[in-house]
Amino acid sequence: MKISKQSEGIDVDAATGTARRPLSFFGMVNLNLFWFANQFHWQALLAVVIPSMVAKFLDPAQKSINLALVVNWGTLVAVVVNPLVGALSDYVGFRMGRRRPFMIIGTILNVIVLLIFAFSPTIVPPGLLLVAFALLFLLLQFSNNFANSPWSAIIADNVPVRQRGLASGFNGLFNLLGTVVGSIVAGVIVNKNDPLPLYRTQVVQIFLLIALVQSVIVIYTVLTVKETPLPATGRPPFVWRQFLRKFFFKPSTYPNLSWVLLARFLVMMGIWSVYYFLQYYFDDVLGGAGTRTIFFNNAFSGEFFNGTLFQPAVLLLALPMSLLAGWASDHWGRKMLVYLSSAMMTLVCFIFIGFQNQYAALLAGAFFGIGYGAYTSVDWALTTDVLPLTDEAGKFMGIWSAVGILPQVVGITIGGVILQLLRTIPNHFGYTSLFILTVIYLVLGTLAIQRVRGIR
Repeated sequence: MKISKQSEGIDVDAATGTARRPLSFFGMVNLNLFWFANQFHWQALLAVVIPSMVAKFLDPAQKSINLALVVNWGTLVAVVVNPLVGALSDYVGFRMGRRRPFMIIGTILNVIVLLIFAFSPTIVPPGLLLVAFALLFLLLQFSNNFANSPWSAIIADNVPVRQRGLASGFNGLFNLLGTVVGSIVAGVIVNKNDPLPLYRTQVVQIFLLIALVQSVIVIYTVLTVKETPLPATGRPPFVWRQFLRKFFFKPSTYPNLSWVLLARFLVMMGIWSVYYFLQYYFDDVLGGAGTRTIFFNNAFSGEFFNGTLFQPAVLLLALPMSLLAGWASDHWGRKMLVYLSSAMMTLVCFIFIGFQNQYAALLAGAFFGIGYGAYTSVDWALTTDVLPLTDEAGKFMGIWSAVGILPQVVGITIGGVILQLLRTIPNHFGYTSLFILTVIYLVLGTLAIQRVRGIR
């Protein structure tokens, strides 16, 4: 089914027959505010809380491998859930629309799992904690992605083509706001160097706060964003065999989409290969007995430095860059912004390798903000530009989400093995190897974007 356009330039959704009219400022905010809650959730957990819990409650000498074991199975589940649930949402005819019901159900399940995770170190025997953490993380990934993968398509449903770059900028803005606020809040609350009873209380506090933010913002989103239900007459027939077969398209059928997805995979591989381990890098390379945190002059911890200094340094340039890059890509093209982001993130790697001190880490955070802010803003718009002209945006955006998640599995596995095998080599050679590997991924991702045709 093709997507049509009215002669006056207003896009028409072929599935529902409704016009995609230009959105106001508040319309853009309402459509994208959910991503603040989603990133607050994952940034607090992935950058601070879960690495901290693994190092505190499990064997600290095996923290890199244990972290990989905790997150891998859940992340693999997310790879499956994203395209599957996203595509299912293309077919449903709920009165509330195609996307919001999934958000409501997924968030209810997500909050329940968050509450169980909060008290798991107290109620689960120490010998079973590794298994419990892995199972709870798997359930978090399932429930959260059940909610967010269909919502990835709501922008494609509602935003006219000429506003996609701006919408992508808002998307990147709220993703980055959630990323930084989640990291700051978690970094302030959680500190694995504190006594165990106090630390257990900190863990409960951060999980309860994440659940509260999720609940409030999802309720607001459901009330402010309206959807047109899929009419029964326009609903595509659902056949399981045909439905599953559609996920396996030949790259040659949609070459531009295939190159964009490959580039996204490679860039995300670069990011996720080191991202999970940043807290450990700050502890192992920048910390140590008697080390004080710059500016605050308190006892150094990886959680605090990452949450209150490094992530704000990212924010300083990522927030304006996310909006500027979205606007610039509408006028000057998407590909140049991808090249800029790759160059900036490559520079970050060389700073981490050559200058191992807290000030250099903050400078690296600022450059990472430029690169990551530009990439997150342009990535969505570039993908929508090369989407096939069908009414299956949920399916393709689900695949897009999965391609961004799969590198978490591969990246953390490779990173954990490298750090574990090379941890006894002097001068932190394991971390240096990870940063060099990241540069290779970024270069390959840039080469993939060059192969996209017909898009500036």
